[in-house]
Amino acid sequence: MANFDGPGFSMVDDSWIQTKAIDVEPSTDFSPYLSRILEDCVWNGDRAIVFDVYWDVESVNTKSERRLSSVKLSTKNLCLFLRLPNQFSDNLKDLYRFFASKFVTFVGVQIEGDLVLLKENHGIVIRSYLEIGKLAAVARGTPIVEFLGARELAHKILSCDMSRLDSIQSKWDEAGGDDRLEAAAIEGWLIYNVYDQLQQ
Repeated sequence: MANFDGPGFSMVDDSWIQTKAIDVEPSTDFSPYLSRILEDCVWNGDRAIVFDVYWDVESVNTKSERRLSSVKLSTKNLCLFLRLPNQFSDNLKDLYRFFASKFVTFVGVQIEGDLVLLKENHGIVIRSYLEIGKLAAVARGTPIVEFLGARELAHKILSCDMSRLDSIQSKWDEAGGDDRLEAAAIEGWLIYNVYDQLQQ
């Protein structure tokens, strides 16, 4: 079984998020970690995985194109951060199959543009997804909520202490790897809990 042996972080509700960051090379087999993420979301009974994607801008034939540079996947207990190579290789087919799963829902904030880019630029299709802002807008009867970012949406729905996240983000350029990984874990935990609360 894949070991999430990165740093663990305590959330404001005293829950614990265990992390793993992987620099993906052509020979890297990260499929066991994807399996752990799937197992955890099924074990929790919600079959939901919070995801976020990050892009690099490249110039190709005088045009600017976006290339997928990293992916963050979060469940109730785990956070996986994949830093992807410049050139996609065969091992990334595992990520394609993972996103194509019909058995889980991929939950994100402001993801519609990302979904288009994933398909057009990399041929990645997410079959089952949920834009959490739209769900929150309907559930709360407040249309403006749909357009909030992750932190603002979580603050609106959860009203929890975000001082640790704010502290890291306020000094982002000086933040070390563990601090940035903690910020990723906190954001994933926040959106997971927004989803969980809206489902009640």
